[in-house]
Amino acid sequence: MEIAILIIISLGASWLTFFCGFGLGTMLTPVFYMLFKDLEIAIAATTVVHFLNNVFKFILMKKSVNWKVAIPFGLAAIPAAFIGASLLINYNDFSVLKYSIFGGTQEIFALNLAFGLILIGFALIELIASWSLAFSKQKLWIGGAISGFFGGLSGHQGALRTAFLVKYQLKKEVFIATGIVVALTIDIVRSSVYFTNLDIEFSDKWIYILISLMAALVGAISGKYFLKKIKLNTLNNIVSIAMLLFGITLALGFINK
Repeated sequence: MEIAILIIISLGASWLTFFCGFGLGTMLTPVFYMLFKDLEIAIAATTVVHFLNNVFKFILMKKSVNWKVAIPFGLAAIPAAFIGASLLINYNDFSVLKYSIFGGTQEIFALNLAFGLILIGFALIELIASWSLAFSKQKLWIGGAISGFFGGLSGHQGALRTAFLVKYQLKKEVFIATGIVVALTIDIVRSSVYFTNLDIEFSDKWIYILISLMAALVGAISGKYFLKKIKLNTLNNIVSIAMLLFGITLALGFINK
């Protein structure tokens, strides 16, 4: 049963992530934690799948990358991701609120609350026409630095990266391919910091990582197939609604690492 859940989540989250640029890590970490009963190993296993899945997606989409956007965005993300990941090693998040709902208790942590509110703001800016903002190409480094820092610190780099890139009105293939390059850059930086500073031993857990990776690759392949059938406006709406829902669930404490 646990293996079936791992396959379904890995495939489904990878498929969804192909379009909106985020969600695989957030959905996969709890599944690995259920299997391994160790949060550090769960995060590390998720990082491996996330990184290799991004490598595969880059191979699928490399011809569509807009390097004029990806390079400044990615270069700014590198030092920011390093700083964020380094802080994570010594950072102790703290709870700001606990509340009961549906017979259970939810706990809101400071980092997730701040991150969730930022995402909600970006989503509303995109969904409400009168709130629309535009970023110049000269300001790409801002988006890279912010998404890189949060990517290293919390692992939630995809949502903020998407929030910035969606404002540049790129063609759907270009938007997705460029986001993959930036995601891969941040993954390389944060993975190097995590595995250098954390004592992690996968031992007999590689089979679960391999199963998850294979399912994620199938999700990526099917995502590329369906991309041809989705209009740009529909893709933008999917991204914005996903950001809004993700931000709300983070801010309310339904997603915690």
